[in-house]
Amino acid sequence: MAIHTRLDGPDYDGIEGAWPDDFAAPQDRQRWPGGEESDRDGRTADNAARRASPWSVRSKMAVIGIDEVRFSVEDAAEADAYLINWGLSRVNGASGEQFECADGSAVSFDVRTRAEIEAQPFANLRHVIWGVGDKDTLSALHDDLARDREVIVDPDGALWLTDDIGLRIGLRLSRRRPLQVQPTLFNTPGAPARIDQPAVVYQKAVPQEISHIVLGVSDLQRGEAFYRERLGFFVSDRYINRGVFLRGPAVGHHHNLFMLDEGRPLFNHLAFKVRDIHEVIGGGQGFAKTGAETLTGPGRHYASSGCFWYFKSPFGGAMEYVADEDVVTPAWTPTEMTPSPERFSEWVFHTKGEMGALKKH
Repeated sequence: MAIHTRLDGPDYDGIEGAWPDDFAAPQDRQRWPGGEESDRDGRTADNAARRASPWSVRSKMAVIGIDEVRFSVEDAAEADAYLINWGLSRVNGASGEQFECADGSAVSFDVRTRAEIEAQPFANLRHVIWGVGDKDTLSALHDDLARDREVIVDPDGALWLTDDIGLRIGLRLSRRRPLQVQPTLFNTPGAPARIDQPAVVYQKAVPQEISHIVLGVSDLQRGEAFYRERLGFFVSDRYINRGVFLRGPAVGHHHNLFMLDEGRPLFNHLAFKVRDIHEVIGGGQGFAKTGAETLTGPGRHYASSGCFWYFKSPFGGAMEYVADEDVVTPAWTPTEMTPSPERFSEWVFHTKGEMGALKKH
């Protein structure tokens, strides 16, 4: 089965129509400091590859984003306390206890021995469930993926399979709820927007949604090919011969998945979107008061423009608060960047080196 779409024809008009009315039209991409823009031939080749893939995204979204991430831990009490202090809400779902963001995207965990955890391909990371927009898309994904791998359909209609980087993934109708968040008002010189009211103060973060996951992989090209050609992801930006930023929807946040060439499977971190930079900092300070250890941050990335604060976690990788990431469309021009420590962030505090270097370990 092959479903094709063009990003520059009638179907592109459909994608463009999905751009929220209250967003400004995307501006021309600026060159990054010391960076390289993808040349026109590179963009043409990229679009040609997307049109030739066995699965492409039409005006309706295919993969919307991460619905749930499941981990394995040794200490349930430690994991439970961490997620509650992080700002998630404990709920009892159909598959057991989980910890939700405001939109319903969630984290769950089970308890295993260290030997059992280390025997898993991504150690503490058990699986990632991706939310899909509609039943027709889910059915089409099933038919295509079942051509060359086992696809199990569970009683709730979710698809279960192993991707080409060795990770167990699920695909299901998204359970995310629409968010209704009041935008933060800023008093910009010459254009004040917050009049006769003080700025909001955050004592604790309340994550609104899971933003993205970052994974080390043993075969970056194979991993990218799977997510682009089989699940319809789009390239947003790239570190040359080092990593690729991918998003599920054509119009959406800068990335849902970032894969790094590490020569082995590795869970790097899971990012949670909060409302603004004030919540990154105020929420991060509140979380640090619980005894959590900073990995790096606060700071601001070049790639995605996101403001961040990373913390160590009991889940085998870091957890990140992030805000104000780029929102992009098919008009976005991916940037190809040379990896270097300076590329990690525009500015950053408390870096310990683990996150700040983009060199291959």
